[in-house]
Amino acid sequence: MTSPIPVAVLGTGPLADRIAAHPGLVVTEHSPVVLHLSPDPAELTALLGAGRNVVTALPLHDLSLAELAEACRAGAATLHATGGHQSAVAARLTRSLAAATREITRIELIEEIVVPELGADADSARTAAEAAAGYYIDGLRTLADGAFARHGTPTPAGTGEHATPTGERATATPTVTVAVTTDGSGAVERVTADHALGDRVHYRSVRSRSGAVPLRYRLVSTTAAGTGTATVDFHPVDGVPPAEHLALVELLNAARAIDASPPGIALRDLAITYLARDDRLVR
Repeated sequence: MTSPIPVAVLGTGPLADRIAAHPGLVVTEHSPVVLHLSPDPAELTALLGAGRNVVTALPLHDLSLAELAEACRAGAATLHATGGHQSAVAARLTRSLAAATREITRIELIEEIVVPELGADADSARTAAEAAAGYYIDGLRTLADGAFARHGTPTPAGTGEHATPTGERATATPTVTVAVTTDGSGAVERVTADHALGDRVHYRSVRSRSGAVPLRYRLVSTTAAGTGTATVDFHPVDGVPPAEHLALVELLNAARAIDASPPGIALRDLAITYLARDDRLVR
């Protein structure tokens, strides 16, 4: 049986409560492993520079890579940015599937998620969707790496903040379009956010007040031979909503990996069977 991992938790909310109750973790203020659930990215460099190993729930593309890499060097510390979001699992699984088929010309991942409270009005719902865009843009880059990085793991053209990997994500600028549907009283019924990275990689998130299943992912891949679709449904686990469960799984797996890793490395992505270095965070 695996012993519980001691972790410190920075941040509050339902996910923090789940972590505190999880049998695989023991929350203690002075643990060398910090689960960062706070929305403030400025806290990361101080933690890493002080020698604390950090698992952050923030999307990597919102972070200053040069500052993080320097903090990791200064504190001989490890960073793992899971994104802390249910979309991370789907993006990584899709990446592995896409990497096996080099004939793919376009890939789309569609998330359908039930969220009973979508916002008080259309404006607040739109603002929330735009604020979450970073998680999906990280997913776009993960998908692009799997489907369109023709020579294996992308390598940086530079270092630190300005490192630019080869492949689709090197040249494409992410775009986000949000559409909000309301009923006759003005209550928000559905929020659709389309995230694109160039013409070949698309990630759509559809949030509705009700639906057939709590969380569903559909992968649509296009090749010269035609279009294929795969669908995966997620259901509650022990009463925990599937989106929360997937985020918790990501954080727990990252905490275990960091607990077992040597110091002084900067990591981002937990692949299907191994922990992979992020070449944008160089030593």
